[in-house]
Amino acid sequence: MTGLEIPMALWIAGGTMAAASTVSAIGAIRQGQAAKSAADFNAAIAQQNSEIAGGQSIAASEALQRDQARKIGSMTAGYAASGVQMSDGSPADVLGESARMATLDQLNLKYNYDLKKRGYNVEGELSRANGENSRTASYFNAMGSMLQGGSKVAGYFA
Repeated sequence: MTGLEIPMALWIAGGTMAAASTVSAIGAIRQGQAAKSAADFNAAIAQQNSEIAGGQSIAASEALQRDQARKIGSMTAGYAASGVQMSDGSPADVLGESARMATLDQLNLKYNYDLKKRGYNVEGELSRANGENSRTASYFNAMGSMLQGGSKVAGYFA
């Protein structure tokens, strides 16, 4: 033995530890990047869902409005066919109340779709925030791996 075997073994062990720490750090960063990409994708889907809900809201509102107009028109025609005067009294009150209820139904429909859109928007915002947090955490994890590896390498040479 020349006496160089032990220092050489320490150098090899230290190099291996440094390489392992580097690979671990790179893996942590890649994991954070992948999590951010997935979160961004989920946020994009949530945004699309919000836009779809907006379109559904318009279509549902228009369908409800047509249905309500048919019902009120049918009521008016029924009163007229029966010879009922529409100018005042119970028939006018009934038609007025029907119109108010139709407006309330429209407002409720819009409110419910607005809540649905808001839910999708919040989901997207949370997804983006989680992606950013995952990416930031990956940098800290990578730094921790490098520091831990450096500490172990230093321990070999102490």
